[in-house]
Amino acid sequence: MLTIPQIEALRKTNPQLYETLKRLVGASLGPNQGWSLDHQITDGEQFARVASAALTAGKIDPTKSGVLMKGSVPPTWSGAFTYASTTTSLTWTWSGLSIYRADGTATAVPNGSVIVTGLTPGTTYYFYPYWDDVAAALAWVAGGAGSPANAQTAKTNLAAQQQSLQGRVPLSQGAMVAATTTSGTGGGSGGGSGSCLRAGTIVLTKERGTVEIETCKVGEHLRCPSAAGGEAWTRIVRLEVRDADTFIRLHFSNAESLDVTPHHIFTLADGSPMRAERLCMCDVLVGRFGRVTLRKIEVITESGELGRKVTVSCEPSHQFFAGRHAASILTHNYTFSS
Repeated sequence: MLTIPQIEALRKTNPQLYETLKRLVGASLGPNQGWSLDHQITDGEQFARVASAALTAGKIDPTKSGVLMKGSVPPTWSGAFTYASTTTSLTWTWSGLSIYRADGTATAVPNGSVIVTGLTPGTTYYFYPYWDDVAAALAWVAGGAGSPANAQTAKTNLAAQQQSLQGRVPLSQGAMVAATTTSGTGGGSGGGSGSCLRAGTIVLTKERGTVEIETCKVGEHLRCPSAAGGEAWTRIVRLEVRDADTFIRLHFSNAESLDVTPHHIFTLADGSPMRAERLCMCDVLVGRFGRVTLRKIEVITESGELGRKVTVSCEPSHQFFAGRHAASILTHNYTFSS
């Protein structure tokens, strides 16, 4: 019985003989009729057989059933989800989503929206969006409340597992959280944990001085840079406090730190925006009294009263200073969808 290494060696050193043998075995008579040189072979030390069901254009395809998927190198993605809410419905909208894969390719997710109706007023729901590689479409983990039944009533390991099944690319870091209103309309962000600061973050207000951000009210002013140079004040036009369980803790060179949700936006020293989850140790950010660098990046998981995020929107400036101990790091607000 020929082994794969023997066949590969023959193919390279004597392709004419290799082709001749293929024709001979293909034309053999008796019990071996129809036998193929490339089929009835044994595994060697350096080469082994791969089922054709696992291949696409001669390459192993992780989305196919012939691959044993017990782990993978996850793709990364960019873009954001926003939602608008009423007492009984939630409308998710997404735009600019792109999936960046380990092989260097990228998949652009078409912009779109979905309306989930039949929900309970004043209730928090959890959503698990993913990209279906087989259907080439954005989809949601089903089995929850509403119509379509995408609104999960609780965070579960099963839903997170379903979001990451073979052939699926998760489009959020865990559940996206959204809530219906008790009256009127509302909205917010998704795409993981939204673009928010952790409750307890310190900001500097015009009205009350240094305070924790969750105590701020609409109409108060936060310290911010001035477009003309120096400093100015920006007015809070909307503020929400919600549950959250995952934060990025950033330690800066000025002995300050910040806990933010993974998609919170910072402004780099060159003026470009960057999400917290994509920051690296070489990035230079803007501090209130000069540029700052990163000393350490951590992922923090909290629950209960410790797990709260604050989403704030300001005008006219969409940036303000904040920190764990003092308002000294320039950070971006979130522009609500409503």
